[in-house]
Amino acid sequence: MSISPSFARGISIGLILAGALAWFGFRSAESPPTRVESKAPVAVSENPPPGTVVLNEPVKIFQKAFWRSPNDADKILHAERREWPGDDGVGKWQWFIVVQPSPELLKYIREDNAFGLTQAKSATRIDDAPDWFAFQSPEVDVLRSPTTNLRFIFVKSGNLLYATDSGSAFRPGAPEMPPPAIKSVASSGRLPTTPPPKAPPH
Repeated sequence: MSISPSFARGISIGLILAGALAWFGFRSAESPPTRVESKAPVAVSENPPPGTVVLNEPVKIFQKAFWRSPNDADKILHAERREWPGDDGVGKWQWFIVVQPSPELLKYIREDNAFGLTQAKSATRIDDAPDWFAFQSPEVDVLRSPTTNLRFIFVKSGNLLYATDSGSAFRPGAPEMPPPAIKSVASSGRLPTTPPPKAPPH
């Protein structure tokens, strides 16, 4: 059975069209056009305490962390403060900050030792820290408070300072008791208000 040239051309064109459609369909299914967007680092844990408020105000967090305002040479790279109500009715807080510190800030922390810190042997892992609060333990120098959770981690390369602290707010005090009422006794002149005791009968 012979095939006419026109029929052969039709089959060829059909095969080419089918192949092209299959190719484009495969490519669109394989790699659909996507828009790449930068993803912000995870700030809090997947299950934060109920009522958690996350604050991202770098200068205010710097001031709370170092008890002073940043100068022009202090470069704040990341900062975050978390606040939430505790089960005991006392507010809880925690902050993290990463800074490229100025020489003045380094002197204030290390030489002046404004926070009464002591040398720590290593940097312990901090649960639920932000993704950007990461460092290599062998490459750091750690100072910490002996009485609180305050920690300063100095990265030897890159002039980076990681700092964190956590704690509780002041417990609400008991309500003030009203002052006791003072009873005033009416008197006239210097005379006592009660008669003198009677003398016993003789």
